[in-house]
Amino acid sequence: MDFSVAIILAFLMTLITASSNVILKKGFARVDPFIAVYLSVLIGTGFLWLLTVFLVPRIYFQNYKAILIFLAIGSFAPTLVRTWTYYGIHKLGASRAAPLRAMTPFFATIMAILFLKETPRPGIFPGIFLIASGVVLLSKKENVDFTRWKPLDLFYPLAAALLAGFAANLRKYGLNLMPYPIFASTIAASSSLAVLTIYALFKYKKENILFFKYTKELKFIIYAALLTTIGEIVDLSALLYGKVSLVVPLFAVTPLIIVFLSRIFLKKHEVVTRKLILASLLIIAGIGLTIFSTI
Repeated sequence: MDFSVAIILAFLMTLITASSNVILKKGFARVDPFIAVYLSVLIGTGFLWLLTVFLVPRIYFQNYKAILIFLAIGSFAPTLVRTWTYYGIHKLGASRAAPLRAMTPFFATIMAILFLKETPRPGIFPGIFLIASGVVLLSKKENVDFTRWKPLDLFYPLAAALLAGFAANLRKYGLNLMPYPIFASTIAASSSLAVLTIYALFKYKKENILFFKYTKELKFIIYAALLTTIGEIVDLSALLYGKVSLVVPLFAVTPLIIVFLSRIFLKKHEVVTRKLILASLLIIAGIGLTIFSTI
């Protein structure tokens, strides 16, 4: 039962993330990605605290060890993870950045084996290889690609994937101490908001952060922020019911969804080529193999 719930939640997470990324690309037309990150975390934190007040039993507020763990997670995830992810979408486009961000399963699985002593079956590694092959294919620039990006821009989604893999394992450890995803998300988001606020005050101390100058773009960012917040809860819930080495690879289905959504909704922003689709299909094949080897 827990296995089935974990798979359903993981795939729900991919749909939420894909929709959020496509919406964000529309919002990045004239808005700095950092502002999108800050608004996303600000809105998410407020929404999570509202849920916490009404839904979380007070006994969890006394679980200081787990709280410290999720405070630590919040200092870099979503802080750095979301910042680098958003900059990757901004620089590379949603359809190209997302598959690179999908390297998270590789990093998370290796870390799970090393630190959490998980023992996935050997079949999971060919699956991860197919995922990585698709990522490499997507990283090659094509002549029809009018998106202006440099090889160095690949750092953003790849670094986000590495940190996300580490965060997934740390979250799994934290959830073993406090199995309540909403409260865990709230603590991490609060920590992230504090770090981002300090950074914003330092970075923009002589400037105005024009949150409301571009109303149309900000609407997209707010919608994406709400989706991202829901996604954080679903993410933690999936990890609560399933192993890291099972749940995180399933998140890699996100690139395929993003490719198709981009082809429909981002025609003016990105070019979705056959190579992009082929690479995404390689990733999906890897995910299928991963699921089969874990059952």
